[in-house]
Amino acid sequence: MMLRPDFARAEATLGGRPFSRPDETADMPAAWLGKAVQRPEGVDVALALDQQLYPAVVPLVQRYARETGLKVALQEGTCGIAAGALAEKTADITGMCCPPGPLDRLPGVRYHTLGIAALALIVNPVNPLRSVSLDEARSLFSGKARSWADLPTSGIKPGAAAEVQAVARLHCKGRPGHWRLLLDNESLFSPALVEVPAIQDMITEVSRDRAAIGYETLWHIADKAKAGTVRPLRLAGVEATDGEALAAGRYPLYRVFNITSWRGGDANPKAAALVDWLVQRATEMDPSYGIVPVSSLRRHGWRFVGDELVGHPG
Repeated sequence: MMLRPDFARAEATLGGRPFSRPDETADMPAAWLGKAVQRPEGVDVALALDQQLYPAVVPLVQRYARETGLKVALQEGTCGIAAGALAEKTADITGMCCPPGPLDRLPGVRYHTLGIAALALIVNPVNPLRSVSLDEARSLFSGKARSWADLPTSGIKPGAAAEVQAVARLHCKGRPGHWRLLLDNESLFSPALVEVPAIQDMITEVSRDRAAIGYETLWHIADKAKAGTVRPLRLAGVEATDGEALAAGRYPLYRVFNITSWRGGDANPKAAALVDWLVQRATEMDPSYGIVPVSSLRRHGWRFVGDELVGHPG
C-alpha cells in the first residue's frame, strides 16, 4: 500500500501502524466457534458501543427502530466493554473508536467504518503557542523537548514554569491507530508523563496545568467543558476542526469509528440490515461530533476492503 510521505515517515520512525491487516483472523477454540450469539429475551438486535460512538450513533439507531418496529438493546461503555461483548458473543453489533487489532478480528466478524474524527492536541488556554508540527508534538510528548521554550514559536521564556507536562490516556494499547499515531507505544512517552484513566481527567489535568499538553476529540473537549477549559493547537499547519483537510489525509491524528456485524452461522439478518442502513446514513450523524463520514474518505482515495477502512489515501 502506498502512503503519503508524512504518514510513511511516521510509520518508519515514532508513529505506530494506523491499521491492522484485514486478512488476519484470531484463533478461537471449538467451543467458542459453536456458541451462538446471545441477546436479551424479546430483543431483535443487541448493540454494545464505545462511549465516543454511542451518542453519535444511537439517535440513528432509535430512528431506524421507530420506522421498522425493530426491538433493540443498547449498551454504552468503553472499547474494552464493546470488545468484550464481541468476544463473549453477547451483541449483534459492537462499535469502537479504534481500528481493530489482530485479536479483535474474530472468526465471522466483519468491520464497517462509519467515519473518522480528528484527535486534537490540547493545551492550557494561557499557553501562547498556537501551532506545532508533528515532529514537535512528538518531542513534547516523548520528553525530548523538556521546556516550551525549546520551541522558538512558543514565545515562552526558559525557566521552571516553562517545563512541559505531557498528559496521556493510553487506552486500547493492543490496537493500531488513535494515540499510537503520535507515539507507537507507552515506552516512547516521557518518563514524567501524567497518565490519566478517563476523558474527563484529561480535560481537567490540562485545564489546571499551564504547562500541560494532552489530546482528545473535539466533541469530548466540548462535552467535558465542566471539567475545565482547554485550547486545541493547529497540527502540521491544520486546524483540528478542518474536516476537509482530515478527509484529504492532511491531518495526521484521528480516531476511526467502526461497527461490526456477524456473518456465517452467527449472522442476524435484522442486524445486518441495520448495519447497512447506518453505513449508508453516516452523513446524517450530528456534525457536532466531528465525524468525517466514510463517503468523504472514499472520495479522497482512502483504502477500503469491503466496508472497512484499511489505509490512507496514497
